[in-house]
Amino acid sequence: MPRKPLLPLSEQVLQAWRVNSSITLKLVQKIPARGFHAVPLASRGRSVLRQLMHMQKVHAVWLQYFGVKLPKRAKPFAKQASPSRAQLHAALRASGNAVHDLLRARMRDSGRVKFFQGKPARWMCYLIAHDSHHRGQILLALKQNGMRMPASVATNDVWYSWYGGDPK
Repeated sequence: MPRKPLLPLSEQVLQAWRVNSSITLKLVQKIPARGFHAVPLASRGRSVLRQLMHMQKVHAVWLQYFGVKLPKRAKPFAKQASPSRAQLHAALRASGNAVHDLLRARMRDSGRVKFFQGKPARWMCYLIAHDSHHRGQILLALKQNGMRMPASVATNDVWYSWYGGDPK
C-alpha cells in the first residue's frame, strides 16, 4: 500500500494544533458532571472546572496580547464564574479556533509573534505543553476521586489515532 505524501510543514503544524484542541474538547464532553468539582487529593489546587477555565484563559490572554480581537465566547471567564460544560466547550473551541487562525496567518506571511523567538510554531508548542500538563492534572483529579476516564480519552493513543486524518 503506497504511503500518503507528507503534508507541507505548515499544515502539519496546524494539524497538531487541531489534534490538541480536539483532545481537550473531547475531554470536556466526557467528564462526569460531578467531576468538574474534583481536586487532586491532598491538594489545594484548582478543581477540574478551574483548570479548564485557566487553559481557556491562557489561550485568550496570549491572543489578546498578540492583538487578536476575540469573539465574545472566546474571552476569559470572570474569576468567580462557574460556566456550564456547554459554555466551557464553546469557549475552548472559540479560543482554539482563534489560535489556529493566528498560527495559519503568521505562517502564511512569515509573520512573527512576540516572545518565543518570534516563532509561531514555538508558541504553539508552548500552548500544547501547557494544555497537556493541565489535562494530566485533570485526569489525576478525576482518577483520585473515583472517576477513571475511558482509554479513548485518557491516553496518548488519541495522537496516534489521528495519524491518517484530521480530527474534525
